[in-house]
Amino acid sequence: MSPAASLEYLFGLGGELRPGRKFDLDTIRVLLAELGEPHDRFAAVHVAGTNGKGSVAALIESAARAAGWRTGLYTSPHLQRLSERIQITGAEIGGEALAEATTRVRNTVERLLAQGRLPYPPAFFEVVTAVGFVAFAAARVELAVIEVGLGGRLDATNVLQPRVAVITPIGLDHEQYLGSTQAAIAAEKAGILKPGIAAAVCSPQAPEALAVIRAHAQRAAVPLFEVAAADAADAPATPLRGRHQRENAAVAARACALLDQHGFALPPAAVARGFAAVRWPGRLEKICDAPEVFLDGAHNPLAARALAAFLDDYRASHPAPILIYGSMRDKAVEEICELLFPRAQAVVLTAPRQPRALAPAALAQACGPLARRYEVAPDYPAAFAAARRLAQGVAPIFVTGSLYLVGEARDHGCGPAPAP
Repeated sequence: MSPAASLEYLFGLGGELRPGRKFDLDTIRVLLAELGEPHDRFAAVHVAGTNGKGSVAALIESAARAAGWRTGLYTSPHLQRLSERIQITGAEIGGEALAEATTRVRNTVERLLAQGRLPYPPAFFEVVTAVGFVAFAAARVELAVIEVGLGGRLDATNVLQPRVAVITPIGLDHEQYLGSTQAAIAAEKAGILKPGIAAAVCSPQAPEALAVIRAHAQRAAVPLFEVAAADAADAPATPLRGRHQRENAAVAARACALLDQHGFALPPAAVARGFAAVRWPGRLEKICDAPEVFLDGAHNPLAARALAAFLDDYRASHPAPILIYGSMRDKAVEEICELLFPRAQAVVLTAPRQPRALAPAALAQACGPLARRYEVAPDYPAAFAAARRLAQGVAPIFVTGSLYLVGEARDHGCGPAPAP
């Protein structure tokens, strides 16, 4: 397949949460076995959690690369390009390499289906995970940092036998799949803790989540290292904004120290260099000046609390911001809006270009009264134009809610100057 055809094939697979499809690891195991177990050809760090797992994964990968290791980074979702999900030595996978890995996986899937060894076609995330693992093996990656897609216990990435496992903060999200309590969700996330893992690290957690993680680690005989909030003060510096990123840095630093003890030399100086050089788009990322425009995918209450804390600090020396907000229908929008809208001088309500997006009119009905002032815009370009008008070149603009909206904002950029 050509690069364009490979992307067409992958996006044609549809969502991984098809009606009637049960979660299990059987399909990905059969597929990877036929591909020659590519995930066994590199060491791995496996990162689960509700929030912060992408940032922690990026920090660990950057540190390992700074220490001279040939690295892979597998994350989801992507903001603008599918190739963002698969990075090799700090760069997105190239079109030809992606096409080569995708062709091999597609041909293998078709053979397994024809032989009756798969009862139904693999889902999008299963196929992309296999593509990532094939690409890492082909590139002779030595250490890959792999972010869980959804949950952990039955996530397609949980075929790994990682060197170190990491569990970042756990909160309520995807309750229809993972459970309605922090304890239930923690049980799914802690499913990545398996016998034979050298060590595990967890972020500061709510007591009910921590109890579940401890129990899973004990049953699997995995040494568990708990990072405290106070450890953030001693973490290496990073350019990532927000108090929560200091805790993420402390968690990533502990994971790096454990890797250093278990076969991957990561000297503190290399960790510091890697952390200082890390980039993680769409998480309190500033993309414009005059006015400043920040992007942050606060798509659940835990992420909204982190953004609210940043806004409280930021407003001490800046005008109250203009907020652009859009969401998917299955998110806790009212709780998120209650946290964020009172901190803005005005809110522009819109929707990302996604079938599951919550219509701006419905969002206005549910959350408009929580804002001091709000406007409704049909799409992101219209929302950005409205926000720039309201900002008057002074107030900062924060684009938040759905990561799909953040991706559109990155595509759009700073846009033309508003009319006088």
